[in-house]
Amino acid sequence: MYKHILVPIDGSELSTQAAERALQLAAIHQARVTVLYVLTDGNVAAGLGKVMRDEGARIEMAQGFLRPIDAMAREAGVAAECFYVESDSPADEIVETARKRGCDLIHMASHGHRGMVELLLGSVTSNVLKRSDVPVLVIR
Repeated sequence: MYKHILVPIDGSELSTQAAERALQLAAIHQARVTVLYVLTDGNVAAGLGKVMRDEGARIEMAQGFLRPIDAMAREAGVAAECFYVESDSPADEIVETARKRGCDLIHMASHGHRGMVELLLGSVTSNVLKRSDVPVLVIR
């Protein structure tokens, strides 16, 4: 049924669990997986700006979140590409990556900790659902 699954992660335990489930689904469907981590400026203290952040540490953090998922994919026999991008809008990056790479499913976790709609789904997840033309499977 699915041929190419996009798995956005945020480094949380919940997103890692969602990635594990996505890999199981990919194995069943013999699908390939693209795993995406979006680096944001959210962890830069106000007023410091981009010049003051430690790029090496940020990149290592992103790679540290992606490596275990890549290892799980290899162990499961699932073809996977893991990469990160830098953006102020994770939802936009997720939707655009799905479109550009021809994904037929976005499989993502939701934390659900903001606002009314976001209370149930999470702000990034909610925005992906609003903007995506690709089906979205939300894991809670």
